[in-house]
Amino acid sequence: MAERQWVLMKSLMFSVEWFEKFGENLNSNENYKKYAADWEGDIALIIRGDEGSSFFRKGETKNVRLNLYHGKCNSISFPASVSFKDVPYLLESTATTWERILTGKVNVVTALLRGEVKVTGNVKKLMKYVNAAQELVRSAQGIN
Repeated sequence: MAERQWVLMKSLMFSVEWFEKFGENLNSNENYKKYAADWEGDIALIIRGDEGSSFFRKGETKNVRLNLYHGKCNSISFPASVSFKDVPYLLESTATTWERILTGKVNVVTALLRGEVKVTGNVKKLMKYVNAAQELVRSAQGIN
């Protein structure tokens, strides 16, 4: 059953509906609320399609802006473009890397430290919120 749920989630992964569910999961995640209680600032994700992804074609890009404030996701938007001047933190990687993070094959912190996820912004400050970052991932992993 778990494999079937993953296949369903994967077919919808990174869609508007998927991110809506992610926002709901995040806002009901008590650990995220605790670990991000004093977090202020939006985070933008850039997801780049690649050959390794069976659901996100090479050449496709999705930009996602998470409006995060004090342990709550106030909104999620999909701007046509996003840059560091738009948000304090920009995280960019391939769809395959994001998928590996979401399936638990690689830890999000490990991916950041290895450079598999490119971070633009104050990395030192971001690392103070490692537990909040892990809860962001857990909220995404809970989508079915």
